[in-house]
Amino acid sequence: MKSKRRKRKIVPYRRRFHLNIGIIIFAFVFIYFVIYLISYLTQNNIAVYEVQYGQIAKNKSYTGLVLRPEQVFYASDAGSVNYYKKEGDKAGYNDLICSVDKAGNISEEISQAGMDTANLSDEELLNIQNTITTYVSGYSGSQFYNVYSFKEGVNAQIQENLYVNALDSLTDKTTEAVSQNTFSFVRTTVDGILALYTDGYEDVSADNFKAEMYNPASYVKTNLKGNAQVTSGQALYKIATSEDWTLMVPITEKEAKEYQKKISEGSDSFVLHVKFRKDNTETNATTYVRNIDGTYFLQLNLNNSMIRFLSDRYIEVELGADESKGLKLPNTAIAEKEFLVIPKEYVGKGDNSFSSGVIKITKDKHGKEKAEFIATDLYYGDEANNTYYISEDSLSVGDTIQLPNSTQQYTIKDKDTRKGVYNVDKGYAVFRLIDVLAENEEYTIVKTGTKYGISLYDHIAMDGSGVNEGEFLN
Repeated sequence: MKSKRRKRKIVPYRRRFHLNIGIIIFAFVFIYFVIYLISYLTQNNIAVYEVQYGQIAKNKSYTGLVLRPEQVFYASDAGSVNYYKKEGDKAGYNDLICSVDKAGNISEEISQAGMDTANLSDEELLNIQNTITTYVSGYSGSQFYNVYSFKEGVNAQIQENLYVNALDSLTDKTTEAVSQNTFSFVRTTVDGILALYTDGYEDVSADNFKAEMYNPASYVKTNLKGNAQVTSGQALYKIATSEDWTLMVPITEKEAKEYQKKISEGSDSFVLHVKFRKDNTETNATTYVRNIDGTYFLQLNLNNSMIRFLSDRYIEVELGADESKGLKLPNTAIAEKEFLVIPKEYVGKGDNSFSSGVIKITKDKHGKEKAEFIATDLYYGDEANNTYYISEDSLSVGDTIQLPNSTQQYTIKDKDTRKGVYNVDKGYAVFRLIDVLAENEEYTIVKTGTKYGISLYDHIAMDGSGVNEGEFLN
């Protein structure tokens, strides 16, 4: 008989829970991290800029009309002409400028020889290359009217080099032609710088200049270097006889008033910094502010650099190089805020209070007046108008305020918008007004030491458009 097996009853063993201190610490850290992350994402996080002292140099760009002493020389005979000096060369008394051939035979030979560019030396080729490079580097779309003059000038420069070489090879023929009075050499009788164009401005000076003469859009220049034939009495060349020259620059009436401030008492002129955009060279000019026929001009008198602009009648310049110094702020930090404007005498101190504010008058439902002191921040004091700028937090247009220690009342009616930045040194945004001195595309220079403004090393919001007054910041 099989023995019966005893059935065993299995009872599961319940483990006792053991508290793990590591899990507790991890849980606290995780919860703290989540709370901090939520707080960081929901609060306004801004970049901060520390106010520094700096400067901005800002020039104003103009197009000026060049006036210089120039003497034009004319042909005494008709014939074929060839030039042997380049524009811009110094010409001394009795220097050879060109030749006039009545018969045209020798001139034709010189011209034929001038067609062979293989006769150009390496030095002459380099000079032509430099002329082209200089023009291209200083080219401006506003000076497009100079393109054709430049083309003609380069062609004439090449011809001049070739003609000089050809003349040397025809010495015997030219000597005979001179003796027969069919060929003549034209030599200058004054010292100066050679120019081979005319434009009608040769007799214009600062003394007889008229406003209507300034017209760069319709400027026409007659290039003499490309002339093959001349008639008796026709212009052959001209000489700039002095290094002293004048630049007439049109300006607005507002600019004229600003420039007038630069003139010292007892003087009628001031010194102005000039930068020539054509080659980026700089100099100083004695400057006069003139009203000519109702149009304002700066008359810049210079005594150097004339030869570099001999072929130009209109040139672009930057004037001023004014350096404004003060607190330097990024333009992104600047915002605008609207303020209430109230008379200064209505601002006082409340009872047992060191805060500035005003006495606001309100009426209850029975029409009885009630006076309440409202503390307010003063953002700006306008000395000229004897007013204060205050915020609209507790007051608005139409509210009535009362003069301290008086029954006289004033209804707020004026508002104004001013520029400023948000100071964040206290952990929340405080709007501070600025007094702008100068600005460019990236930065603004503001006045230092303003009573309600900012100071050196203050911390301000980098992006003023994303901040509100009183907002707490990370």
